[in-house]
Amino acid sequence: MPEARKPDRAKAEFEALDKLRAQGEHIERDGRLFTPQGMPVIRYVAGELPAIVDEAERCLIESDIHIFQRDRMLARVIKRNVPSIRNYKRDSGVLGIVTVDPVFLTETFTRVCLWEKWDARSQGWRRANAPEQIASTYLARAGQWRLPRLWDVISAPTLRPDGSVLQRPGYDEKTCIYYDPCGVTFPAVPENPSESDAREAFSLLANAFASFPFETDVDRAVALSLVLTSVVRRGLPSAPMGVITAPVPSSGKTLFADCLSILATGAPAPAMAFAETDEEAKKTALAVLLEGDPVVLIDNVDRPLSGDWLCTVLTSETYKQRMLGRTEMVSVPTRTLILATGNHVQVVGDLRSRTLVCRIDPRVEYPERRTFSYDLRTWMMQNRPLLVAAALTVMRAFVATGQKPLDFVQSWGRFERWTDAVRAPLVWMDCEDPCASLRTIEAEDPTRGEHLRIIELWHAVFENTPKTARQVIHFLSRPNPSEDEGELTLLLRDVVADKNNELSTKRLGRWLERKKGVRVGGYQVERAGTLNHAATWSVEKTRG
Repeated sequence: MPEARKPDRAKAEFEALDKLRAQGEHIERDGRLFTPQGMPVIRYVAGELPAIVDEAERCLIESDIHIFQRDRMLARVIKRNVPSIRNYKRDSGVLGIVTVDPVFLTETFTRVCLWEKWDARSQGWRRANAPEQIASTYLARAGQWRLPRLWDVISAPTLRPDGSVLQRPGYDEKTCIYYDPCGVTFPAVPENPSESDAREAFSLLANAFASFPFETDVDRAVALSLVLTSVVRRGLPSAPMGVITAPVPSSGKTLFADCLSILATGAPAPAMAFAETDEEAKKTALAVLLEGDPVVLIDNVDRPLSGDWLCTVLTSETYKQRMLGRTEMVSVPTRTLILATGNHVQVVGDLRSRTLVCRIDPRVEYPERRTFSYDLRTWMMQNRPLLVAAALTVMRAFVATGQKPLDFVQSWGRFERWTDAVRAPLVWMDCEDPCASLRTIEAEDPTRGEHLRIIELWHAVFENTPKTARQVIHFLSRPNPSEDEGELTLLLRDVVADKNNELSTKRLGRWLERKKGVRVGGYQVERAGTLNHAATWSVEKTRG
């Protein structure tokens, strides 16, 4: 008979040592096992899945690894490397939020506690990796997690919704915000700065952006309102979009947007194209919001700026959308400052009442040939701590000195908190009201101008006499129309014509329904009743 193989002595010694380590060195405390170094021990026993997952969660909460719950997902904070020759000597402050997957969670569970499985061969507990089943089961517990909730991440101090200063790094339970300065030291912002402190800080901010050729004082006010918004957007339920426009390229639009992003993150603004379709835009918006960027730039807008998704993101605290490749809906916070740049940008539709426009005009034929004594992006990075502290000092002083926002500005529906935190302190500092730009946006909206001219002509032609859509089209089809009738026909053909360029009764009816009750230029469309089961319409002068 062949001689039996001798056991591997080294392997046997290792198994014996491992068995001794597993059984002899653990310390029991409050019904739990710990290693002598204090690491918790979990022994995987078949049939005890719920209790084991509970214990794994407990170990995760007690560890120094930050994993949070965010809607129906687990998330973690990462520091993204944004290469730039301007900040190559230090990390940028760009923090991101990524979804925790089963592989990462399995590794994390293995890292935060020591796992053991029973080994029948050696009749002892053997060290093992965390079972993948534990991670999968825990991820499936959406709605039952005990982990802290995460709304946003920041890399610079900010103001909480109650106006207090958030400047201590780490997780802030009041706001569910995680703050990591990424190695940057920011000056302490006083809780009760004086008015003189605020004016000194405001002067510093104004001088920092003085090199931009703003067209008017209102444009400068819009710019400074965006500066303040960039550092407190995480503490606001909503904020208007900022559009930076100019008559020619290379005027400094993107530079200004980058400066705002540098204040908030330490890196230039991540840019995205203006999506061709609303469906594409909705998916892109969800992806951007999931990333958690404090500032996002829609760059080089070359057509009228509009979109229901933008209106929703700007005025709602959360944005709900179906993720690509998934069936369930995901809800994410919308606390991101959205900027847009372009030449002669037109803001149309409902977006007009949610947008501030800042106009830059270098007043030279070739603005790209201008020379400057320093690189403004580099300067912003170097002076970011002082500028962020200055912005917070202005806003905090307004709160600390007991000023009342309505003593300086009127309320702005949908953006009341923004008005209190950003707009009122600016006017308090003798700055123009940034909302004065809304009048210019309204005047330049071609859709509004078209709407106004149609109802002016309608009232001139029909006065207050109710008409059905069919009666209107029949009347305008008469030969030898008047000048007003002819112009009204041409304008209606632009908005309600069918594929044969003929006025459509159904389309006119739908257009009137959409414009019902909308006040413009002292007029509004009203539904007057019915005639032969068809709605009748009139254009009335508004009151007040």
